[in-house]
Amino acid sequence: SVSGGEWGSMTQENLTKWNDDWNEDIEASADQEYEALLRAIRWAKGFGLLFVQCSPAEGERLMQRIQQDVGGKRFDRLALDETVTDFYRLLQSQSGIDATEVLFVTGLDKSLVEYMEPRENRAYTARDFYAEDKIPKLLGQLNLQREKLKETFSLCFIFLVPRYTMTYLVRKAPDFFDWRAGMWEFVSPQEEVQQKSQQILQEGNYEQYLSWSSGQRRARIFEIDDLVSDGHLSDGEIARLRFEQGNIYVADRRYEEAVAAYDQALAIKPDDHEALNNKGIALDELGRYEEAVAAYD
Repeated sequence: SVSGGEWGSMTQENLTKWNDDWNEDIEASADQEYEALLRAIRWAKGFGLLFVQCSPAEGERLMQRIQQDVGGKRFDRLALDETVTDFYRLLQSQSGIDATEVLFVTGLDKSLVEYMEPRENRAYTARDFYAEDKIPKLLGQLNLQREKLKETFSLCFIFLVPRYTMTYLVRKAPDFFDWRAGMWEFVSPQEEVQQKSQQILQEGNYEQYLSWSSGQRRARIFEIDDLVSDGHLSDGEIARLRFEQGNIYVADRRYEEAVAAYDQALAIKPDDHEALNNKGIALDELGRYEEAVAAYD
């Protein structure tokens, strides 16, 4: 056994060493992931599908870095800034597509988010997080026309998507996704995660949420889930984000999900009077008056 004083000293020393080792392991793992991605791109000949899970900011860095580190190939980028229903026709219209060897595709989530249905505010899974009865036209087409894509375009596609979109692709486009030559995940740096978190909290405004489209509100809900999942935030930051998520759900009239979000915030900070008040409002909308009174009390 170890006495309290000795244990305290030893724990602090070991904890510091463990944190240093853990950070080094994370950096080494990220470097290995990146080198594996580079090898896949260098070896790619003709048609190929690569999927990279990352934040938009991390994606921008990756595209620049890859083009610098991979020589002898012609790169191009297809940014899907609006909803797309016919990916094949869009590719055909791209100038210089026949000479492209590696094509980065970003913004795929913009064509999918309207179809995503968060059922409850918790860590999501492919099985229960998305609506079963709605499949975007884009994904239906990709599932059916993968052979046509392969025959027409002799290039390597690299889809850069956030975590929630990757989960959705696995569930809703299995035929297309199964053709992948590889899948990589890159976690954003802690500083970037915290900056994005602060941006969401500073921009948070219920009246603004009301003016957003349902798709915009859902995208923000999913962004918050991804930020929390990255594991870089303090409990206080997570509580504030879950509170903001609850407000977005209320603006979207999804009161059950709002209550769940406020409960997650309250599990961290039980005396958060704003979360208790807004939970009461959501419960009132659901007709759960006794629970609403308890929250107000």
